[in-house]
Amino acid sequence: MNTDPSAHDTPAASQVSKSKSFVPFILILICAVAVGFGIRYYKHRPTPLTEVAWEVYFSEADGVDSPYSLEKRLVNRLSAAEVRVDAALYDLDAAPVADALIEAYHRGVQVRIVTEADNMVGDSKIGRLREVGIPVVDDSDNDGLMHHKFIVIDEQYVWTGSYNTTYNGAYKNNNNVILIDSAQLAYNFTQEFRELFLAAQVGKPSGAFVAYPKVELNDGTEIFTYFSPEGDTISPLVREVRSAEQSIHFMAFSFTHDTLGNAMRDRFKSGIDVLGVFEVRQVDDAYSEYKTMKEAGLSVVLDKNRGAMHHKVIVIDAETVITGSYNFSKNAEKRNNENLLIIKGNREIAAAYLAEFAKITR
Repeated sequence: MNTDPSAHDTPAASQVSKSKSFVPFILILICAVAVGFGIRYYKHRPTPLTEVAWEVYFSEADGVDSPYSLEKRLVNRLSAAEVRVDAALYDLDAAPVADALIEAYHRGVQVRIVTEADNMVGDSKIGRLREVGIPVVDDSDNDGLMHHKFIVIDEQYVWTGSYNTTYNGAYKNNNNVILIDSAQLAYNFTQEFRELFLAAQVGKPSGAFVAYPKVELNDGTEIFTYFSPEGDTISPLVREVRSAEQSIHFMAFSFTHDTLGNAMRDRFKSGIDVLGVFEVRQVDDAYSEYKTMKEAGLSVVLDKNRGAMHHKVIVIDAETVITGSYNFSKNAEKRNNENLLIIKGNREIAAAYLAEFAKITR
């Protein structure tokens, strides 16, 4: 008698065999669904805009129509948008940027704009955006300015800095932009945009909540996000200045905040190198820190650009960069809608801003 159980299945053995054959089928089905989901997910993921976690750009400020102008770089970024563009723009009178936004909208990208009410007239291209159906709101009779210059692309990329989307902003004024690849940072800015957009529609005040106050990029760079006027912006600024151990470099379109100026003078008295450049047309302001700093012996100069030296940048110890739309003033702190980034632990980014400092002060 053949006692090998494999020769003849008993009823129990038959059930086991069917179960064994059923398990691989389920596994195959699960894998197929997972692969299908993965293909679908990656198919709909935005095409990467950068090969690294960040890129830093500066305006040419010489009137030359360069392929590397801030305007053309932005148009290129907008042409790659696939899902959504949320733009908070203090001023928009650059026709190529307006065209790029309209083209994105016609591709099926969701485009929304928040802007400053005072800049809705004149050469503003806002009317063209509205004509094609792009939702545009302004800050109405807000006491301060909607002074942001940021764009969030596909809820993944943040474009921010001092650059207003105007011809002068790209080709005559000294400006900076940093493009950052981070879903968390994009979420911070998207929330700020939504609050502004909603406030313009129903009068809801913008909140100070930042979901990811500290964001770490894949290269170890740390980014801290602040928005005014609801959030505390001056305390972190002063804290970073007081932490300087070697040097402070700044480029300031407007610098009238005494608390920040005092912090820099204190560091200078402690032996820290403090070097700065001011926009020449702003130092006649009675509140400007230029004269006080000059008299105290700090190494501060006036810019020589026939356009505006429009940066709002501080570099500390050649490692920490502070940038955004935020002028160093009480209005930026208390009245205007502004963004401020403190970028730490990246000497490459700091070196790029120091090179710009050297360029405009030579």
